Amino acid sequence: MVALFYGKISSIDYAAGAANIALQERENQVIQGVPFLSMFYEMPKPGDVVAALFEEIDGQIGKGIVLGKLFLDGNMPDEIGTGIFYKQFTDGAGVKYTPEKKELEVRAKKVIVDEIEYKTAIQRG
Repeated sequence: MVALFYGKISSIDYAAGAANIALQERENQVIQGVPFLSMFYEMPKPGDVVAALFEEIDGQIGKGIVLGKLFLDGNMPDEIGTGIFYKQFTDGAGVKYTPEKKELEVRAKKVIVDEIEYKTAIQRG
């Protein structure tokens, strides 16, 4: 049987893409080496609350996978709403795509691009 748990990251193995998770529902039992389900590399920080799925057999936790960090008070992204994709990085930089406008916005102190090809350029300000 598979069960959903919420836990806190206690430590991270950056090279393996895995973390040790303390399960509050299980008296802070630490499950070690739990891999992340992800299409990109961005590790949460120790102390972040995550959702994870674990095999549970006769009350014992087996293999599992971290689904991701939860949006809770204090860690909501800067951009929210219907019809947008927004990826916020831990330092506040972000990438926002609005399909309705076909618009991509990058917020960062510095953007490095090897090559740009464009049809129209508009300079503002």
